[in-house]
Amino acid sequence: MSNGTIVSWKTFLLFLAFPPLAILAVVLFPLTILLAYLMYTRGKRQAIEEEQRRDHPSNG
Repeated sequence: MSNGTIVSWKTFLLFLAFPPLAILAVVLFPLTILLAYLMYTRGKRQAIEEEQRRDHPSNG
């Protein structure tokens, strides 16, 4: 990465040579971020529910 470029020419040429892979990468990256967020919120919600169950046990 010389001359102050953000991406090397080799990487840029790979994206031009394999457009389906570039499209797949562009689609999968946001899906990966979304999946990580959903897993985080699910785990956080389950931890809060478990803590509430521990603090207030039900009768039975």
